[in-house]
Amino acid sequence: MLTMPLRFSILSFAIVAALAANAAASGIAPPSPYGVNAHLLWLKDSAERQEECRRIASAGISRVRFGLQWASVQKTPDAPFDFSFYDALFAETAAQGLTILPIVDLPPAWARPAWEHLEEYGHFVEAVVARYGERVPDIEVWNEVNLLRECTPERYLGILRAAYTAAKRANPNVRVLFSGTAGVALDYLGRIYELGGAPFFDAVNVHPYCHPRAPEGYVPGELESLRDLMARHGDAGKPVLITELGWPTHDARVPDMSVLLAGLKIARPGQGAWRAVFAASSSVAGGVAEALEEGLPPGSTAETCLGARLQERLAAGDVDLVVYPFDESFPADSFDDVRAFVEHGGVLAVLGGMPMWYPSRETAPGVFQIEDGPALAVGRAARESLHIDGSMWPDAAKPLEGGAFPTPAALAAGYRGDPAGEKAYRYQTPRLLLEGDEFIPLLTQRDAKGREGVVASVTRLGGGTNGCIIVSGTHPGQSSVGEDGQARYLARSMAIAFAEGVEQYFWYEFRSPERDPFYGEHHFGLTHQNFTPKPAWGAYRNFILARPAGSVQTPGPWRDAKGEFFFPQWTRPDGTRAGILWTTGTAGKRALQFEVTAPKISFRDYTGRKLAPVRTSPSEYIVPLSGSPIYFEGGAFVPPTD
Repeated sequence: MLTMPLRFSILSFAIVAALAANAAASGIAPPSPYGVNAHLLWLKDSAERQEECRRIASAGISRVRFGLQWASVQKTPDAPFDFSFYDALFAETAAQGLTILPIVDLPPAWARPAWEHLEEYGHFVEAVVARYGERVPDIEVWNEVNLLRECTPERYLGILRAAYTAAKRANPNVRVLFSGTAGVALDYLGRIYELGGAPFFDAVNVHPYCHPRAPEGYVPGELESLRDLMARHGDAGKPVLITELGWPTHDARVPDMSVLLAGLKIARPGQGAWRAVFAASSSVAGGVAEALEEGLPPGSTAETCLGARLQERLAAGDVDLVVYPFDESFPADSFDDVRAFVEHGGVLAVLGGMPMWYPSRETAPGVFQIEDGPALAVGRAARESLHIDGSMWPDAAKPLEGGAFPTPAALAAGYRGDPAGEKAYRYQTPRLLLEGDEFIPLLTQRDAKGREGVVASVTRLGGGTNGCIIVSGTHPGQSSVGEDGQARYLARSMAIAFAEGVEQYFWYEFRSPERDPFYGEHHFGLTHQNFTPKPAWGAYRNFILARPAGSVQTPGPWRDAKGEFFFPQWTRPDGTRAGILWTTGTAGKRALQFEVTAPKISFRDYTGRKLAPVRTSPSEYIVPLSGSPIYFEGGAFVPPTD
């Protein structure tokens, strides 16, 4: 019998159906759910902004999100608001039929911290809503507030209350959105609920990033947990928006290769070539093994090992070096094998950010669930078992200033990093060392006040073993999904979001800055910097064509019990039944049953290319399933019952 988790899905479909019914009763066409983030504020040239707006609209996207910054419209306390730049920007977007979602944040220097200037902040929000009226149906109060360490839920609630009261005073119909949270910040939002904050926002707004992992292992569970939290606080009826989500397509590289090479020299001074494995926690490794092999000494080899393959290699005893992912995650299923490898003399490299922070587990072939919340204790236990300790800052109050520079030990081992210093992101301490262990700093950061932090290090385990752990806390790297992977994940993540009852989805971002070929943050765009479309641009347009604004999601199951086969469905505004199909399991042709409501079912892949699956009966088609989504229209897919 096909089953799926229904604790959220039934509720979400009820909400979607109610919203659609209200829209139909009013005779008002429902707004488009399709948005994109665009850094139009960075562009000083009006012609360039107009071109970007034109290209956004040509993809079928109708919503644009960017910051409407207080600091840019009121430089001094007594100065009148100057909206001239935003007036031009609103005119340029309106010319292409685009609706703006403004983030009302970034106070000027004289009004910081904002929670001590709530009256002034309220005046700013009121002025924004009064000026732009119906062109701003929603406002978003701050961006990723849960990352601002000093902006506690108590302080943010003051900001939120001030914004809500001021916005409604200017326009009672404007919707006030909670700050888009980095990830799905259940603890932060939960505290807001406990403080009585529910009346001061009209919708919840999250950024459930999980790159480079596939969306299936993270996005559904996080959205369902969010709905559970909202329901527990009597707030289940509010809309949920995703205002940032995307996958980058940057070139693959190994971050901190200079640190790795110096660390290897210290770990095993006499060794030349290395037999390395990259312990991936994503089915998209993005050429990391190739980059690793290229950077290691001549004669070295490297292989990407996914899931059980890592355990097989370690059991064979032909590995010298294990390299963990560069995004603060680690494959928890194989950690005991890796720990045994280190305890028996192997070398583990953890490069980029906080070592082993997020445990990741394979929930289906090639699908990994990154775990947060209480599961962070798994990462803490893993670090402690290897006697390594990571910290946000060496000083509890704030980070150090300046760059991180090599120690004499690193220079003696041949370190050849950036002479201007490395950017520090996380730090290490010797707090967990046991007798016989040795802690060897490689990069340290010191400021004028005499504070010092260790940014990269080698920990040599004692107790009769020779195993070493090389840790670097410079800015974390990210595995790339490639341009085709980005396009596939876009279609799949959007289908998942709407199946989970998300009201609006804003891809991050429209156009890639591309200043650094290796930095993921510069390569999330649907287009390149010169506006050349990536495959994801076409994938977004094809998704909108397949599921136009006003489509209503079909209630019921949309994935199988194993979490490998996915089939979200909807009814288009013209009454046509349609949906999307893909699998994260074994690819291959599969006989699928449909309730045909047109002369025949038509099929297209995510690029828009027509497909012609063999029709073996009036209701059965042989469909080639893989991780590349396929759209169908003209009928309803009938899930198998056994």
